[in-house]
Amino acid sequence: MVAPLMQVAGHDPKILVGPETADDAGVYLLGDEALVATLDFITPVCDDPFRFGRIAAANSLSDVFAMGGKALFALNICCFPAKGIPGGVYASILGGAAEAIAESGAVLLGGHSVEDDELKFGLSVVGKADPERVLTNANARPGDLLILTKTLGTGVLINAFKAGKMDAADLEPALIEMERLNHGAAQLALQHGVMAATDITGFGIAGHLLEVARASKVGIRLRFSDLPIFESFHRMVKKGVSTLSTAANEANVKDELKIEIGLKKHQREILFDPQTSGGLLLATPPIQVEPLLKALLDGGNNAALVGEVVEGPQRLEVV
Repeated sequence: MVAPLMQVAGHDPKILVGPETADDAGVYLLGDEALVATLDFITPVCDDPFRFGRIAAANSLSDVFAMGGKALFALNICCFPAKGIPGGVYASILGGAAEAIAESGAVLLGGHSVEDDELKFGLSVVGKADPERVLTNANARPGDLLILTKTLGTGVLINAFKAGKMDAADLEPALIEMERLNHGAAQLALQHGVMAATDITGFGIAGHLLEVARASKVGIRLRFSDLPIFESFHRMVKKGVSTLSTAANEANVKDELKIEIGLKKHQREILFDPQTSGGLLLATPPIQVEPLLKALLDGGNNAALVGEVVEGPQRLEVV
């Protein structure tokens, strides 16, 4: 997919981040500021349309935050069935998104809607960043330590709820995490000298870590026992719950993934579980890890130290 995108993107020197490194957003130099642009949309993750709108917006906004940017404005992207869904549902979705946009400090300028058989919603977001402090997945350096700012497992939990194998109360911790904006965590990362970041979303933690390894030309060592995982995740996997993306995510990384410890199938699944509105993965200078972790935890983030950047082949080792 990247090769044809490269042909379209061209070689404009004002492109600071393009499609080459599969980063979270594009970055374009405009005067003395960098514009950060992204687009994302998802299918419903819960039965509450207001919360779905908020989560979809948080998921889209996160790409700007992951680049160290401040969101400026957004446009709604609405794919709505023509029949079968009350109009009030659409209003609630838009209301939830508007709340998240306002919380981020951005404004809503409008949007576009199309008729679709399956409901989908998201945002196109434009932000700005300091050109000298853009966070990219290509700036990780050997010796950096990896901090993850949210709990893993939303893909399986969402599907378990949709399949009737989990009730709303069990899903609630995941919904709370997905609703939380990554803006505060990104600002703390910038204040503590972080230069490399990504958000963990559809490719799962293994896929996104390998994007960092490839872009930064480093190795990644992930400590499995330190991963923050929702309590009900493994229980749902043992019941046969998975996602349509999990197998593809595993296949996409298998040649660059080395698992050094014995993991059962239900444990391995977390590596490839696609996340919605997932946390930031921050490659942090060692001297800043302790103060950054404290600041993240004090700010309400379920942050954890999960690994390190190492010299060597561009691969992911799970230890």
